[in-house]
Amino acid sequence: MDGIVSRLEAGLATLLALPLRFMSWLVGLPRRFAQFLTDLPHNIRAAALATKRVLFGADSALEEVLLGLALIVALGAIVFTFLLQSALTPYPLVVFIGIVALGWRSYQARTAKILTVFATAGTVLTLAFITYFLFEKAWTPLVDFGLELLAIPVNEQGQTRWFFWLDFILPQGEGQTGWDPHNNHPSLLAAAWATVVVTVIATLVAGPLGLLGALFIAEIASDGLREAIKPAVEILAGIPSIVYGFIGFAVLNSFMQDAFLDAGASFLIAGLVVGIMALPTVVSVAEDAITAVPKSMRDGAIAMGATEWQTMKSISVPAAISGISAAVILGIGRAIGETMAVAAIMAGGTTFARPLFDIFDQSVTLTSRIAISYGSASSTTLEVLFVAGVMLFIIVAGASIVAQYIERRLGHELEAEA
Repeated sequence: MDGIVSRLEAGLATLLALPLRFMSWLVGLPRRFAQFLTDLPHNIRAAALATKRVLFGADSALEEVLLGLALIVALGAIVFTFLLQSALTPYPLVVFIGIVALGWRSYQARTAKILTVFATAGTVLTLAFITYFLFEKAWTPLVDFGLELLAIPVNEQGQTRWFFWLDFILPQGEGQTGWDPHNNHPSLLAAAWATVVVTVIATLVAGPLGLLGALFIAEIASDGLREAIKPAVEILAGIPSIVYGFIGFAVLNSFMQDAFLDAGASFLIAGLVVGIMALPTVVSVAEDAITAVPKSMRDGAIAMGATEWQTMKSISVPAAISGISAAVILGIGRAIGETMAVAAIMAGGTTFARPLFDIFDQSVTLTSRIAISYGSASSTTLEVLFVAGVMLFIIVAGASIVAQYIERRLGHELEAEA
């Protein structure tokens, strides 16, 4: 009990310290910016030298330098023609492939190093293009509608629904859904709330079950059983999401109707199905993290008289907590981005839950809103759907930042304890 109280006190102290940390970060921002400007020439020079060393080598022959220049020019031509005249893209692409083939025969090491740089730069550029395109398409409805995109729908009596005391800030929507972009009522609040509810349920399913499954595979199962279970778990990740959705609708929906006399399709069923879909990711990543814990740490605990459960609870899980948290975050990311399974289960739901926490109600999530609306969407509706995409982008990016923050904090705590 004392341990739980101390942890709660530490968590409360961390929350109370967040405003002070934010203020400290703001106060130190000018100093850090000035330091950034001071270090900028040195950093640019170091980056240029590193780029030169990778692309052309520190002391390369003229042929290697020409090879690097030719690959850069060919790749630049590919990007240029793709952006401005995509019909001409195959020509520089063929030239690029030819140069790579020639360089691979004569200067394999240099060519391989250049290709790794191009692949990394291509990944970053692709992310930048996707981010720009997504936000550029969503900018117009953000300017035109503003807070109307988060308008609170009304209840059956025509009154604004309670929504976490935000009904005094957010505008009133139209109808019980607020979703009618053709008539300038494009509220995405109901879909955003449904996404939160489904994600929370899925996390409660995938998190504990994934951790227990990872512990069983890594710590308890025999070698033969482990070799049979782990591939089976990973195969679950390859099943199409629409299959999960159809099975959930056909099996769980019928069970809920028969056993609980419920309407069937609900947040609970969607969350259970999405949680099962995220389970292989959580199990696989968490099991890798637990397996990576040095065996000497477990042996030392057992030598001190600890049982297997005490060793798992006090050694394996704390030492692998960063990987376990990353596994759960990846599972949450899949739950947030799941589309077809949720659309197959709750395709008929469009309203707010009544009440908000009713997990037996149904609605449409942000992803399923995009899936069921874009096929017949007008230009205005399509732009609003891009706003839904931006919301998903921000949520997943925020979850990733939180995961990295947790990993750093836990890493520092483990280093301090060591």
